[in-house]
Amino acid sequence: MANSPAAASHEHHIVPTSTYFGTLIALIVLMVITVAVAQFQIPDIGPLTGTVLNQLVALIIAGIKAFLVVTIFMGVKWQTPLTKLWAVTGFVWFTLMFIIMGDYLTRKYEPLASWRPNQETALPRTIHGGTPMPMVDPNEANLHPRE
Repeated sequence: MANSPAAASHEHHIVPTSTYFGTLIALIVLMVITVAVAQFQIPDIGPLTGTVLNQLVALIIAGIKAFLVVTIFMGVKWQTPLTKLWAVTGFVWFTLMFIIMGDYLTRKYEPLASWRPNQETALPRTIHGGTPMPMVDPNEANLHPRE
């Protein structure tokens, strides 16, 4: 059985130590770039503020680092196409779940008809000038959390 063609095609790939050290150096350089970008305030470009651009750069660098770890250290680079498909599917699923949970968590209160006749919805209100309304007893509030 060890001499069969199926067993020969599933041998373990031996990665040179230089590949691991090169990847480690790349990860360290990317970490230093991430820290440097976090210390530097990128100027506003059009509608994008510098803070948003800093976060985008940090997320792109984090994605590159995750790609290096998965492909080299976890060995997906030398695996079968099915393993590569499952690795990509996991990242796609995580991204979709992140977007769905972000959308769900930002919709804590649904607009409902108010119990009070002078308000059209049950969403939290602010007093003129932008100050929030004082806290009310939850039993008396006109907010209905989603169940």
